[in-house]
Amino acid sequence: MKTLLVTGFEPFPGMPVNPTSLLVERLPKRLPSVRDVEFRFALLPTTWSGRKEVTDALRSTLAPAAIVHLGVDGRRRTINVETRAVNRATRIRPDADGQHAETPFLDRTGPSQRQSTLPARALQQAALRTGVPARLSVDAGDYLCNATLWDSIASGIPSIFIHVPSLPRGRFERRPSLQRVEAGVAAILIETARRI
Repeated sequence: MKTLLVTGFEPFPGMPVNPTSLLVERLPKRLPSVRDVEFRFALLPTTWSGRKEVTDALRSTLAPAAIVHLGVDGRRRTINVETRAVNRATRIRPDADGQHAETPFLDRTGPSQRQSTLPARALQQAALRTGVPARLSVDAGDYLCNATLWDSIASGIPSIFIHVPSLPRGRFERRPSLQRVEAGVAAILIETARRI
């Protein structure tokens, strides 16, 4: 039995309701079983210290065959499949503990970027088939989303990061509903499970 690790994030400054927390809670009840694959879900703290204490521990304890990280980007109106992580970290925005990244680089001696190691286009197409808007992206940001993908790629475990939009704020909002995003993410996870 192979393990597919799926992570979301807790709330953080500026995002008091993180839709990925809701997805991690809802998706286990929605996903069909996939032969020889076990879905494992975890919620990550939105802290720089949690990057090592929690995320590294999950990778080593579960030894997953693949990882799909979920995060929110309040500026976007689509699901975004991140194709790379970059070697940078913001020193401006604090984490949920009020702390900042120690340096502007994730790895002072590392490469400038790392490519996602799961098939981004196939996962984007899986989401699109549900009717939810989905794009490929080359900008995972410079916050914990990008850092988490950076670390997972470096671990050698096939990994990708999926950014989802924040929850709609009213009936005239152009962001997709949580239900539509959930359907798209479920399709991405099923497609990933079939490929590992």
